[in-house]
Amino acid sequence: MDERGSMRKGLVRGIRYFVVHPAALVAVLAAIVVVVAAIIAAPMLLGSIPGLASLRSQSAPTATEDYLRGNRDYNADLVWNSLDGDAQSRISSQGGSRDGLQQQMDAAKQRGVQIAEMSYIGGKSLPDGTSMQFYLVGVRQQSGANIDYQPYMFTLDHDGKIAKVQ
Repeated sequence: MDERGSMRKGLVRGIRYFVVHPAALVAVLAAIVVVVAAIIAAPMLLGSIPGLASLRSQSAPTATEDYLRGNRDYNADLVWNSLDGDAQSRISSQGGSRDGLQQQMDAAKQRGVQIAEMSYIGGKSLPDGTSMQFYLVGVRQQSGANIDYQPYMFTLDHDGKIAKVQ
């Protein structure tokens, strides 16, 4: 007997079994429903288990992405607007400004300093409503030079703006 014939015989036996034992058919169908429901519900339930929720992938906050993109593209407006009011005030009180920041960026561009890579590592929400965001940034000091990897740690305020960069 060929393979197709043996498959047909097995199928006929299975159908005959479920016709003679309908409770077995109901049990198999119920098991399939439970497995499908578990597969669908698992991602929702795992997020509510303490400890596992922090393992979910996160997307990078807009402010930190703008800050790094602004540095990469030598765009002081992006960097300045990613900072919260207190950070802007601290810079201003030390004689800095958005225009001064642009001048620093233009000078860095002329020296060949550039951000070559930006990797978002993750973040952690803190009990006071702020958060910490972590990056690994690859900086090239001049064209053709090796990339120097530096960790960046951002503290974001309640509104998601950058309060501090370390």
